[in-house]
Amino acid sequence: MFWTNHKTKSALSLVKEGSPVITETTKDDFIWLCKENGSETQSLYYKLNNGYFLFVQYAWARVSISTTFQTNFFLYRPNKPGIFETINQSTMDIGKDKLSVSGECLKIHWGSDMKEITFAYNNNKKDPEQKISLIATFKTSSKGYKIGEGKNHIAGGTALHAFLPAGSVESTLVCGNGETISDNGIGMFIRATSQHILPYNIGTDWSLSIATNNPSQNEFVFSFMHYKTPEKYGGVVISQGALIRRNLPAIYFYNNTVEYLELTKGLNKFYEIPKMLKITCHGITDDGKKASLIFITKNTTMFAEIDVLGQLNKIIKSFVQALVTRPYIFEFYEDGASLELQIEGQNNQTLPCSSFHELTMMK
Repeated sequence: MFWTNHKTKSALSLVKEGSPVITETTKDDFIWLCKENGSETQSLYYKLNNGYFLFVQYAWARVSISTTFQTNFFLYRPNKPGIFETINQSTMDIGKDKLSVSGECLKIHWGSDMKEITFAYNNNKKDPEQKISLIATFKTSSKGYKIGEGKNHIAGGTALHAFLPAGSVESTLVCGNGETISDNGIGMFIRATSQHILPYNIGTDWSLSIATNNPSQNEFVFSFMHYKTPEKYGGVVISQGALIRRNLPAIYFYNNTVEYLELTKGLNKFYEIPKMLKITCHGITDDGKKASLIFITKNTTMFAEIDVLGQLNKIIKSFVQALVTRPYIFEFYEDGASLELQIEGQNNQTLPCSSFHELTMMK
């Protein structure tokens, strides 16, 4: 299946004329499947009133006879060292609701009405300087969305991303030697799932961006995901984004571009890293008005450059890099960014924000 010449049919291309491009998610878009070759994640991204930015994620993946469970945790603290950690898990227990999940380090519990999700994370490290625990409760304030029916057909398999694009967060973080931060904020939740397809056959260059203003102000959350399928499967761009503003119509974007500007060398020898990103989005508001957005962001705080294969045996790693893929993840954060928004029939708006960006490169 994985070496065939299947061409990509994106969810957007499968939307029939006259049908809505944006559709509301259902429970089936969020349940754990965990079968066949593929990967699945549940991820929460949020910013607190004090300027901290976090994400926490549970990930499942199966490649041939190998199955892995993993947690990922990221913490940005203004003027303090940031933290990124990946921990392999030995267990994965899926709840009766098929939404909740638990392992040694992370438990994700969904409320019965699917409007509240609680993440309880503990890295279980013995060194008190390295110990981290977190409880974060996300209460969605917007409907979940996807493009069309949600499924992109790639290389004989499918890939889907379903978003709960905005919600409030109550968070208690204990970090290091007793530093405790209890605060509120805003964030968003992403469910990603692929079936019958190996991860490196889904996309090559990936961009994920989240931008928010100060949660105590007239809050908004901008979320954006963009990737390109491998050239052997058509080199098709798959992209979706949303801007959720308090007490205003939601805006959904589905005709988007990403430009990498001012490329420079990083620590790795395979990829150049952009100093700037230019994200251009086109879409529609909930009440039917055309909308566009331009987001130019600078890589002011390079947080992490992650060799995804870094923990493999060196011989196996060299073999995979030579014959399959060289996956690297680059993460950075910017304070003092802004979105330029234009809505049909309205004056242009500038929305100041802070932004997190994750670039994944697999070639």
